[in-house]
Amino acid sequence: MKEDKDRSHAKWEEWLELSQYGELSDADQRQLDVHLESCQRCRTFRNELNQFRMVMEQAAPASPGETDLLDARANLWSNLTLGRPEHRLPGGWLSRFVDGLQGLTISVFPQYRTVLAGALLLFVGLAGGYYLAFQDGRTPGFAVPGMGQTDLLSNEDVAISNVRFVDSDVPDGTLGIRFEAVRPVQIMGPVDDPDIQRVLTFAVLNEQNPGVRLRAVNAVSASEGLQSDHEIRDALVTALKTDSNAGVRGEAFNALSRYPFDEEIRDAMIHTLVFDENPALRINAINRLQDQVPASFDEQLESVLRTRMVLDDNAYIRTKARTVLSNLAAP
Repeated sequence: MKEDKDRSHAKWEEWLELSQYGELSDADQRQLDVHLESCQRCRTFRNELNQFRMVMEQAAPASPGETDLLDARANLWSNLTLGRPEHRLPGGWLSRFVDGLQGLTISVFPQYRTVLAGALLLFVGLAGGYYLAFQDGRTPGFAVPGMGQTDLLSNEDVAISNVRFVDSDVPDGTLGIRFEAVRPVQIMGPVDDPDIQRVLTFAVLNEQNPGVRLRAVNAVSASEGLQSDHEIRDALVTALKTDSNAGVRGEAFNALSRYPFDEEIRDAMIHTLVFDENPALRINAINRLQDQVPASFDEQLESVLRTRMVLDDNAYIRTKARTVLSNLAAP
């Protein structure tokens, strides 16, 4: 019986603990209040909880005042921006200035201590950062081909990002900084120039703007003599299979039409016929495959044509697939 009674009180004791921290719902709190009126055991437990909470509050460390917080923030920013003693400014004038301004903030403008403290910390951070970044003899840990370090940092066309600190604990007091410097580059030349081709290939495969990808494919398609370049051909095949823009895929198809028909282009045509959502591209793909039959005909192509003959939602493609298979089956 005693065990059953203990189990029945476990709920009320748990509710008493939740009630201490305001975590009990209004409905449960009303039930608990009613129970406390008739249960001496729970009233005793509530008193013990109150005493325990009082002892814990008295033993807790005192909350820091605004002056203590201001001192801590000033010391923190001083350490962060000025670093070790060998990194501090000669004569310690900035440290004395900070101490003096801090005393002025506390004694003269007590009602504006929070605002002035923020402004003070901002000034200290900017001043310390400026000193460390532009002190004589700095040696940034990077190099850019064709451009010196001074030219790089003073060039308005260079965008600096992803700054990281390296070797910040070097004994001689120097500071290593690593960052990414992006500089716009402009090149000019004929389409068959190797550098132009590399940029076009990159644009076809990686450029986020579909308009730029489309212009890159158009440049390749309009050029003479690129049909022997395998890298560009591979980029066009990839664009035809994977590009999210139907216009880019269509121009890639037109450009590939100027290349000699081989196994990779044949596989790209089959991929387009099976997976492309654009019916015009699927029609162009089956027409080009038909032009290469029977030289490129095999079991894979036969299986694709039979599937398209039944499942394709475009009537022209279903009819074309049936026609190709019928012509091959004719004696």
